[in-house]
Amino acid sequence: MSIDQVRAYFGFTKMPFGKSLPPSALYRSQGHQEAVARIAFLVGEAAIGVVTGEVGSGKTVAARAAVAELEPSRHSVVYLPNPAVGARGLYAELVSRLGAEPRFHKAALIAQATSLLAAECSERGRHPVVLVDEAHLLDSAQLEELRLLTSSEMDSADQFALVLIGQPLLRARLRLGSFAALEQRLALRYVVPPMSPEETAGYVSHHAKLALLTELPGKHHRVAGISCGRVPCHGRQGEPGPGLGVAGAPAGWGAQRDW
Repeated sequence: MSIDQVRAYFGFTKMPFGKSLPPSALYRSQGHQEAVARIAFLVGEAAIGVVTGEVGSGKTVAARAAVAELEPSRHSVVYLPNPAVGARGLYAELVSRLGAEPRFHKAALIAQATSLLAAECSERGRHPVVLVDEAHLLDSAQLEELRLLTSSEMDSADQFALVLIGQPLLRARLRLGSFAALEQRLALRYVVPPMSPEETAGYVSHHAKLALLTELPGKHHRVAGISCGRVPCHGRQGEPGPGLGVAGAPAGWGAQRDW
């Protein structure tokens, strides 16, 4: 079976469930909308928050949708996707994404990052937003560095919003006594719930329709059937359809995706 056969059978111009969808085309489940609203709250309050969920629950997509709603002239968004860079690497990435050349020594780098974050607000009139993805992989030193970075003006002001995005392990780690200082600073904790069966059907139908060439008879009913898991397993004249399983979906479509 080839991809072209699957496209022809269902009438797709492209394969559904791609990553290149603009935020406006995303499927907005209840959990997704709530996550976007919570992140927007953190940005507005320049607060620290944690968004967690199982693999494939849509955490990163919710963050992308929330960022898309921000006014670029008023916000500086720093997205840190890879905790493997270490404690110094977090500062270096932060400085780089704010448009400066990271200093070599860590002590100078910390001061540089702090100064740049403050300058975004006081000099440029832009509110920094720092998003740390895969935050469950942050080590103890990195979590402590992030906490210290949020302390400014004798703890009387918040220079930026910090959103930690990760799997449920992150919640469990932050409950440990060693992270009490960070945990008590959290303004918000949100767990992205799984989609209901009705939302799952709507999600599949939404993405299938986005990929549909045209609503031709014999094509559209197959797309509609995917969302209900009842597409016939046979093609025209009783011949097996290309790459279809018992639920009528091409082989491999059952994999969970993080959209």
